[in-house]
Amino acid sequence: MPAVTIKRYDELTQDQWRRVVATAKRHVKAITGQSSEIGIGRKYTGGKPFGWQLAIRVYLPRKRRRVAKARRIPPHFQIRLKRSDGKFDLLVIRSDVESLADYVPTGGSVKLGTHDAAGGFLLRWNGFDGQTEWGFATVGHLFDDTSLRVGSIRVNSTTRFQCRRFKAAAKREHIDLAVMVIVGEQQQIEAKLKRCNLIQTNNPPAVDLMSIRQVHRAAMQHRRGRTLPPGESQAFTGEEVFPDGFRLGSRILDDCIRVGRSADDTFRQGTSGSAWRFGDQAACMQVGGKVTEFREGIGQPFDRFLNWIRSAIDESAKVVAVW
Repeated sequence: MPAVTIKRYDELTQDQWRRVVATAKRHVKAITGQSSEIGIGRKYTGGKPFGWQLAIRVYLPRKRRRVAKARRIPPHFQIRLKRSDGKFDLLVIRSDVESLADYVPTGGSVKLGTHDAAGGFLLRWNGFDGQTEWGFATVGHLFDDTSLRVGSIRVNSTTRFQCRRFKAAAKREHIDLAVMVIVGEQQQIEAKLKRCNLIQTNNPPAVDLMSIRQVHRAAMQHRRGRTLPPGESQAFTGEEVFPDGFRLGSRILDDCIRVGRSADDTFRQGTSGSAWRFGDQAACMQVGGKVTEFREGIGQPFDRFLNWIRSAIDESAKVVAVW
């Protein structure tokens, strides 16, 4: 069986990476006795990327400083992968270990009159009576511990829209999403959106979104991007993908990426719901961050959300502004 060293993410398909990750999880469970999350990215040393070769990054519930030799994750994984011709390759991929507890949802809390939520995606769809509805996408974990259905979405440091929670994805659907419909008369809503320069007309064109595959490629090519929280935008670098999901808080989220090398507090509490871009294209919505300095963020591709929105709300739904 030939040994193959994987150097680039696009050497394997998404399905092959899922099989690699599933096998790695079984190995980790057998070695450590712990369940894990697995990402594909570069190895980190001293908080910085080390070289360009890919690593299987293992996220354990707790990363212990002292581990018995028999319980240590080996420096390289050796994983058999079945090819299309029925034969097997032996993949050799180095390892890295992180603490899952360092990554948390970053939506803060929502309490009527005291807190509001960040939203970076404006939605338009046809309501049940044929009337145009306007709303924002934000993270569902904001509402995990509250029965509140009314709150405000801030689009910049001075402008907020009163909204009502319209639809939220269940945890079993593996996305972190709530759709907030703007409350008020349609003409007044549209006038305010125009004053904020979010729209120019009452029926703006749809925004071009990156596909999930494009988002993953951008992250694994370590492209620079920008996060657009209400306030000053910040640059980041794509670092890692999670082919088989990532546990963040009480959810397991599909298709996530990790970005990093940003300024301190870029992905702080209260910024989940913000939009991310690679180049000129909208890519992800922020769902979480790393508690140490909040220089790393977790995002979910918005293309994944839009499929759910059209299924759960209306086929006419489209993203018409990203900021």
